[in-house]
Amino acid sequence: MTDQTVTTAFDRSRTPTRAPEAELHHCFQRGRQLREQGDFEAARDAFRQAIRCDAEHGPSYQWLGAVLRDMGELREAVRMWRTAETLAPNDPQALLNLGVGLFELGRFFIASRTEEPLQLLRRAIANAPKPYGKAWFNLGNVLYAHKDYAAASEAYQSALAAEPGLGVAYRNLGNTWLRLNCPAEACAAYRQALQLGDTQVATYHNLGLAALRSGDGKAAESAFHTAVTMRPTDGESWLGLGNARAVQGDLPGAQSAFNEARASRGGQYPEATLDLGKVLLAMGQPQAAVEVLARALAVSPLPELYRQLSRAYVKAGQLSEAAQTLRQFVATPAGNTAQGYYELGLVLSQCEPPYVAEQAFRTALEKSGGHYPEAWHRLGRTLMRQNKPRLAIEAFQFAIEQRPDFAEALKDLGQALYRSSDLHAADAALNAALRFERTTGQLYGQDVWQVEPELYAGLRQAACLYDLPSIP
Repeated sequence: MTDQTVTTAFDRSRTPTRAPEAELHHCFQRGRQLREQGDFEAARDAFRQAIRCDAEHGPSYQWLGAVLRDMGELREAVRMWRTAETLAPNDPQALLNLGVGLFELGRFFIASRTEEPLQLLRRAIANAPKPYGKAWFNLGNVLYAHKDYAAASEAYQSALAAEPGLGVAYRNLGNTWLRLNCPAEACAAYRQALQLGDTQVATYHNLGLAALRSGDGKAAESAFHTAVTMRPTDGESWLGLGNARAVQGDLPGAQSAFNEARASRGGQYPEATLDLGKVLLAMGQPQAAVEVLARALAVSPLPELYRQLSRAYVKAGQLSEAAQTLRQFVATPAGNTAQGYYELGLVLSQCEPPYVAEQAFRTALEKSGGHYPEAWHRLGRTLMRQNKPRLAIEAFQFAIEQRPDFAEALKDLGQALYRSSDLHAADAALNAALRFERTTGQLYGQDVWQVEPELYAGLRQAACLYDLPSIP
């Protein structure tokens, strides 16, 4: 709703009248004092009175905008800041506040609908008499929202060059480094933020994510543990703590953390349930994993739940249930992919006739444009089970052509060639398989804990900064 109690200078067409300077100064000072005391309604009235004294007093519009924002009236705040910018189009502070206000308004209502916040913040930087750290910081925020992480990183570094003590800029810089897949640089930025006093839960949480990405489970565990100590109901930090413990092989500790994450959201936390199921499987409790994952899948469409539940069914020896789960998965948009059909084929090859699995692997290859060496390899195996060695040989050769060091495919190719009586070629393939196996260990590789990539999407940005004018 538009604030009809203030007619701005932008709205007026006549020359405004002015009250005595002393009255204006009193109302403006009073408004600032009331805002500092948290009495926003009284502060709003004081700034409105200041504007009645002088409808062209830009600082009053800026401060009224700040109060309105404090009260949750962001649209009206932007209208006040727009008037301040109209009265002083080259004022860096007015440009900053309007740019940030429009950015917040777009983020909450129509994200990225306009380039105006970028333009305003760049004008604020250009018009500032000296390097303007807060404007650079907020420019970085807008660029980050536009997914221009390289430019956002440069903006945050410019903010820190202007204001080296701006800890929140280090936090957001760390976020850009992590988006740019530079986890070591991200860890350094988060630690610098903490040293400068940005000791928020969000900073420890993000540091934990960066340490996980760096493969430093111990540092990640320490950061996440600090976060949940500060805020015991922070489910995302409990989730990160569980992953950090799992990476280090502490499966009971991971299980406890994932249960805490689920409890923080009343049991409705599918990402934490997914990882809890993975831990239960790793601990040799497939039936418990089935029960947990099946309940979660009944209320959440999280795609990875289908895959993990099917794996739990396989471990529990319930192959038909695993196949049914994956058939449901490939019927969804997220599962109707090469990977979805490949996993379906893996299960079908264990519980149904080989021609059924063959069709799943062929669908996987069709959806991948034919470039899927693992699917070619599995297709070859199903063809061998149907006593079609020549077709199997072609499939194995496609797998090896796409992945020359594929030791398992070379081994199976050798066996298919042997059955086709091509002993010389069979010997060459089997020797190549042994050679690659000795150098890569493919045939006997062990599963390790995999952190779900969605976890890294939980980065937390520092809030926008305002730079309101000083007392005139």
